[in-house]
Amino acid sequence: MQLAIRLIGLLVGAVCGVNAMTNCHVSVRAEEDGIIGKGGNPPGEAVIFSLPVLINSFHLRFVDSRSGQQLVPTKVTLAYGWRWLEYPYPEHSWGAWSGASDLVECEPPSAELEIPEFEVRPRGWYDGKYIRFQFPKKPKFTGIAIVIKIGECTTRASITSSEAVRLKGSLAVFKANCMGTSSILMNFPDG
Repeated sequence: MQLAIRLIGLLVGAVCGVNAMTNCHVSVRAEEDGIIGKGGNPPGEAVIFSLPVLINSFHLRFVDSRSGQQLVPTKVTLAYGWRWLEYPYPEHSWGAWSGASDLVECEPPSAELEIPEFEVRPRGWYDGKYIRFQFPKKPKFTGIAIVIKIGECTTRASITSSEAVRLKGSLAVFKANCMGTSSILMNFPDG
């Protein structure tokens, strides 16, 4: 009986362009993503952390920004980002904010995906005197950048950190525009 219900759910999802069985996995951790430390080498393990940020599961739908028709991207990547104080940094004697992210890829492609919850662990690779100089400068979550590929077009749009923490049960509509700026329309269940 449960198998029959599950098969019916998959069939309805396939007909409606909704994928209830989204498989999202971390494809690249920030430590592996080209962050360069002293001497041009990867920085190794992070040395400073902020409190983790839990991003609840949400639905992500893809539409053409002009026609409103649903799209099925060939690739979907989410970059859960944060900033951290990098020191030393050229031309900035007290360091500068640098960005880092964990990359998550979701498959199979569908017009609507259910994105599972993800715990972002903002972290950094410098924990020296300039972290505490004037005011604390711990790593901070900055939001989610979503990059999709549709045919020969690759486009991106972002969800801010304040929107991301409210995502539980929400629908985010990615309005793809290959000739201009893409955007994300948020439909929060709480208004």
